[in-house]
Amino acid sequence: MTQPPTILIVDDADSRRQVIVELLKEKTFEVLEAADCEGALHLLSHHDVSLVLTETELPGKSGLYLLRQTREHHPDTEVILITHNASSYNLLQALRNGAYDFIVRPVDTGEILYNSVDRAISHIRLRQENAELISELEKNNRSLRRALKMMQALNSSIERLSAALDIEDLLTELLSSAMREISAQRGFLALYDRSTGELALKAGEGIDNNLCRQYAQRIPAGLSTEIARRGKPVLVGGALPERLSSMAPETERHDLLCPAGLMAAPLHLKEKIIGILVLSGCNERVFFGEQEMNFLIQLSHHATLALEKAGIIRRLQKGHSSNGSN
Repeated sequence: MTQPPTILIVDDADSRRQVIVELLKEKTFEVLEAADCEGALHLLSHHDVSLVLTETELPGKSGLYLLRQTREHHPDTEVILITHNASSYNLLQALRNGAYDFIVRPVDTGEILYNSVDRAISHIRLRQENAELISELEKNNRSLRRALKMMQALNSSIERLSAALDIEDLLTELLSSAMREISAQRGFLALYDRSTGELALKAGEGIDNNLCRQYAQRIPAGLSTEIARRGKPVLVGGALPERLSSMAPETERHDLLCPAGLMAAPLHLKEKIIGILVLSGCNERVFFGEQEMNFLIQLSHHATLALEKAGIIRRLQKGHSSNGSN
């Protein structure tokens, strides 16, 4: 249920203040009270106040001073001034200083009070809704800009992959493109060895060279091998959940993976899983998201097409060499 708005009543005359308090409580508003400007400013600094109703004439600093301070330090809080003197000068001063409305005493019935308060609360809610809509639009615009950037990056990466005819160059370019565009801290590409059936590391970035050579023979059973076996993309924006972390032995977490953020895309060739591309270690300010995941999946798809193309060209080259020797 929506929290009722909090209204602060400021008046040094207890009897006048209590009349307004009782009228507002009948409408289920949350009501705070202060007898002077200093007390009102203290309450404003410690409570989320939507609306201030204040007398213009207060002991010490005036209601106009409270109005100016409220507009300066609590710009989301609206102020309605109450006075016995509705001169054009006072009205002009109030409007110039940002008052939402101006009520003339006596406030002995609720009609005028409710009308002014209801309009102010409606104005506040409309402003909040507009702010939320603007925030959502800005978020969507950022998302669209990010999607466009990733699309442009994907096109550039695909061009580079298509130009790579050597398989080792293609694998290196695939990993480098993914690391560069997604801004991951670590990444590796592993393929299944045809003779042993083991998953073996073929390219790595952000990983010690000695470890790359170590895992070039075989990546031990763990999270990476399980993801490759299942053949489905994996996206973890932040820290690994327990169910995934428990699959990875300590050596895998230490040698190949970063603690925060994980993306993995299987490599399919002719409906067969031939390997996996794994990135980890997202930027502290930007977690891995759906756009990055889609980029990685598309890049992996085009990479396997390029791998197939490279294999075909290699076979043609071998066939051409054989024909030339005859």
